[in-house]
Amino acid sequence: MFGFLAGMTLACALGVVLSRNVVHSALFMSGSFLAVAGFFVVLGAPVLAAFQVLVYVGAVTVVILFGIMFTQKPQVRRFSTIMNRQVWAGLLVALGVGGLLSVVLVAEDWGNVAPGQGNRDVVAFSEGLLGVAPGAGIFVLLFEVAAVLLLVAMIAAIVISRRKPGEGEDLRPDREGPEGIGSARSGS
Repeated sequence: MFGFLAGMTLACALGVVLSRNVVHSALFMSGSFLAVAGFFVVLGAPVLAAFQVLVYVGAVTVVILFGIMFTQKPQVRRFSTIMNRQVWAGLLVALGVGGLLSVVLVAEDWGNVAPGQGNRDVVAFSEGLLGVAPGAGIFVLLFEVAAVLLLVAMIAAIVISRRKPGEGEDLRPDREGPEGIGSARSGS
């Protein structure tokens, strides 16, 4: 199960980086978040998995998709030309980090990382988030505050990105006048 989730996480992460469509990248990102939620389930922390799905897959992905949809302007330049310039730098950084991780994994003697612990700490933490443990109820309040902040950020993004009448008109060759190419301001 770990191998499947790790493969899904890596495949979705590669999809985020290599996709030519920004919306597809955001959807690949939500797939990666789902795989991380699967890791929490494997660790025996279903509450953390539920929070991962609600906060990251639900809220953060929706906020990012809203941001993409509200801020995209008409195609001034293609995303693929931007990506082609950055793909080599990204591959170089990914290979460097992967090589460094490989050296650390091979060189270190891991032994028993957590002998006899199992997943008790993760389960205790996930139960503590919901206030089951004494004195842990503050986390529910913090979770609600974070949810309200995400809602306020989404509403602010909508208000800021909303176009006012007359804004966003581009230069079109078929128009004459103050904003067209054939106008006096453009020098013709």
